[in-house]
Order: sequence, then structure tokens, then C-alpha cells
Amino acid sequence: MIEIVEKLIAKSKELKDTPVIMYSREILISNLMRLVGDINAVKNNKVILLYSVKACRNKEVIKEISNFIKGFSVSSDSEYCEVRNLKSNVISATGYDFVERKDISENNIIFYFNSLQQLKFFLDKGKICSNVKIGIRMKGPKALYFKNGEDSRFGISSNELDDLYALQEKYHFKIVSILIHQENKVLYDYRALRAYLKSILIHDSLKKLKSINLGGGWDNLFLKNQISEFINRLKIPKKYLIYIEPGSTVVRTIGLLKASVIDESIDVGKRKIVLNTSQFNNSSWFVPRIIGSTHLNSNNKMLDTYVYGNTCYENDYFGKYNNSNIALGDEVFMYPVGAYYETTHRELHGIKFPKEYYL
Repeated sequence: MIEIVEKLIAKSKELKDTPVIMYSREILISNLMRLVGDINAVKNNKVILLYSVKACRNKEVIKEISNFIKGFSVSSDSEYCEVRNLKSNVISATGYDFVERKDISENNIIFYFNSLQQLKFFLDKGKICSNVKIGIRMKGPKALYFKNGEDSRFGISSNELDDLYALQEKYHFKIVSILIHQENKVLYDYRALRAYLKSILIHDSLKKLKSINLGGGWDNLFLKNQISEFINRLKIPKKYLIYIEPGSTVVRTIGLLKASVIDESIDVGKRKIVLNTSQFNNSSWFVPRIIGSTHLNSNNKMLDTYVYGNTCYENDYFGKYNNSNIALGDEVFMYPVGAYYETTHRELHGIKFPKEYYL
């Protein structure tokens, strides 16, 4: 991986403008092939790989990913429209932005209703006809979410399955898939999830179930090549198809940000520099780290250096670098910026997101 990132930095010299973000095709394909290889080791169930569009919406990146997957996971009408015409067998949709969509019951779309009230709204509006096939998002046990004992605000609880069945009896729709999304999975989580699945799969409301969607949050397991082991340990009956929806797992490591130092001040032995891009604007979730730089002046002093963005917001801050000689006129390379970077950006002062390249 280090060698590929170094090649990406070398390629960036061909791009004279800054700031820019470069996505590596080589890293992306490597991640996808490794992911597919891990999934192929699942023994008992067929696993379908869907890409979670919210992680990175760059059109060239998504087009490349479409060559390795069976479909997409979308959380808004905008994301759906971006991928609806790409080669895919399945689109998994959940969220609150589909209230007016007319085609959520098309053959290749599984819409996962988030609550009984959301489902009732569609039923009352006549948007769900008899025998239509739908999905339900389930709220897993608290142990799978926040470690302070709180549960997720998303999904239908197991206590509501009787009410769900009553709606089925009245409106005659079929629940063919359930979605259980859990962020940041680790291997030992399989115990709680396996027990939970065993407890709900016997319910009458899920007797027509065809598939189980395990959502996203695969980064930790991906790094340890434990995705297939996790799924195998769930011991899901063979009759169920399994969907997984990795996003950051695929794209987190593919992007590099190149920026220039446009201001510098030194006071009491501390250097403060400003880049021609903004951490506050670029992402509300993740802060990349400087992994390399080019120097306009090789005689720059080695000082503790504080790196800021180019807005007038006091806390537009990339971080502190001890004993650094990065100074005015230098270029810096920051990594990684692949996942949830552009998709969480803001535009304070009207400053746009850096130009993107797929190399």
C-alpha cells in the first residue's frame, strides 16, 4: 500500500493546480478484489455485495466499483438517481427521502422501511399495493450499537413485530428482506447478532423472508480478513440470501489530498501555517494527516507546526506536527480522504470542494 501511495504522490506532480484530490484506481481495485475474495470464503450462504453510495459519490469511482458488485445501497433519492442507470441487479434503499418516489416497489429495488409509522404512511397513501414485496429495517440489540447502553434510533424493534404482522394481515404485503445495520463491527459481535437473528426469524411476520441484509460497518473485519469468518459464525440458515453494504471499507484508503501552504506566522517558537483548502469545509467527519511534502526552501526551521484551513473560522484546523519544516510556499500531501470526505463537505465562504481526479 505504501508503494502505491508513493506512486500517487509522484503522479500528482503532473497536476499543477492545488488543492486537488486524487483517487487511486490501483488501490480501489485492490480493495475490491480483497473484499470479494474474503466474501467468497463464506460457506453456507450466498453473499451479495452492494456498494454504499454515501461513502464516496465520485462518478468515476462509482463506475469502477460497479464492475465488481451486484448493486448499490442508497439513502436518498439523489443517491438513487445517480446509480439507477448503472449496471446493477439490486438497489437497497432506506431513509427518509423517498416519500414521493413512485417506483420503490420495482423488481430490482428493496426499500427498507425504517418504522411502522413510515410504513403506515405509504399504506395510507396507497403507494403499496397488495402482494408488493418490501424490506424492513430492524433495530438490533443494544449491545451492537453504543457501548453506553443506548440503542439506535433507526429501525423497528422486535417488540413491534406483532404490530407489523397485523399490518400484513390487513394490507397483504410481503416482507422479503430485513436490514440490520451496525457500524464498526468486530468479530465478537457475532454472538449478540446470532442470538438476535435466531429470536426474530421464527416470527410470523418474517415467514416470507428471502434475504438478510447485514448493512455496513465492515472496516475492522476487512483489515483483519474476518468478514467471512464473522458471517460464518452467525450460522444463518442456508435458505437466506445475505446482502452486505460496505462503503468506507472500499474507498477509505483510495484518496490523497494535495494542497499548498499560503500563509505562515512564527511566534514564540511555534509555526502556524494555512493551506489553500479547508478542513472545516472538506469534511465534518474525518481529518487526514500529512504524509509528505515538497519544500520551496530547504532551510526552513524545524518547529512545532500547527496547520489550519483557509476559512476565517478559528477552529478550521488540520492538526499539530511536531518538529516540522513545512512552511510558506510548500506543498503537502494528506491521506486518506476517500470515504465520507466529499459527501460530508460544507462550503463556508462559498469555498468549493477540491477538484477531483481519478488516476
